[in-house]
Amino acid sequence: RTGEEEPAPERVREAIRDVVAHCIYGVDKNPLAVELCRVALWLEAHCEGKPLTFLDHRIRCGDSLVGVFDLTVLKEGIPDAAFEPVSGDDRHVARSLKRKNKSEREGQYALAFDAQAEIERVAESIRPLLDTPDDTPAQIRKKAEALRDWERETERDRIACHLWVAAFFQPLADRNSPPITTDTLRVYLETGTAHGKTRGTALARAHQHRFFHWPLEFPEAFAEGGFDVVLSNPPWERIKLQEEEFFASRDAQITRAPNAAARKQLIRKLPQENPALWQEYQEALHAADATSRFLRHSGRFPLTGRGDINTYAVFAELVRRLLK
Repeated sequence: RTGEEEPAPERVREAIRDVVAHCIYGVDKNPLAVELCRVALWLEAHCEGKPLTFLDHRIRCGDSLVGVFDLTVLKEGIPDAAFEPVSGDDRHVARSLKRKNKSEREGQYALAFDAQAEIERVAESIRPLLDTPDDTPAQIRKKAEALRDWERETERDRIACHLWVAAFFQPLADRNSPPITTDTLRVYLETGTAHGKTRGTALARAHQHRFFHWPLEFPEAFAEGGFDVVLSNPPWERIKLQEEEFFASRDAQITRAPNAAARKQLIRKLPQENPALWQEYQEALHAADATSRFLRHSGRFPLTGRGDINTYAVFAELVRRLLK
């Protein structure tokens, strides 16, 4: 830009600001990490006389591993394996729903959904946000309004994706609550409506687990075929609830148990001695097992979603798929 071997620091910061505004994307499940990332980028790219770069559409909060990665999965309905029972599920309810879902999928034509056209539509709809500069406070406000408009415009696709993923996380225990099955998704794609309780279940699970649907969050990158560079520092964690870690901040006696047998004996007493903690523990067990069910059976991780799953492995497969 300057033609100089050693540009002035002000010129370098202006260039960094452009890179941050146009080239950098980020995702983290921890909201605090997202805020810290934005602050770090603001510090690196701040230029005198200009407002902080608008980053709400680029640095996002969500679980990179849990969500729809390829919109074409919506056409095929919900996999039958989403109804494999896990901790807290009623096996009879799970078996019945699996049969129901299978019958809804068998012999049907693909659901009415054109994934590529939808990515292109969503990518085009975000253009006003991407094309607005960040040079004045008024432009920043305009970008914030454009983001809200874009999120409203893409809400229908997001809810469809929420329904698909929430099928793996819904509790399979209540025979009276309307479940999420392939017919739920079909009706929603055709009409844009879903049973109130069913929709509520999907939205609650999406909020709880921070579902992240990559092609809807970064459509302009997916329209181009992916990212040029992916950097990450994935956690090395097993997709399994670790009892000692869970109870460390909740029940010191259970944490200090001399061995696993003693710990389990104390846990079995919780329904009588601390029902609230028992309920929280059951919900945490179901969440961990449901996450494992999703990683194994959603089709997103055919290479690493098997055996004793460790997050570093599935992150490696994710990174591989994100590359252009």
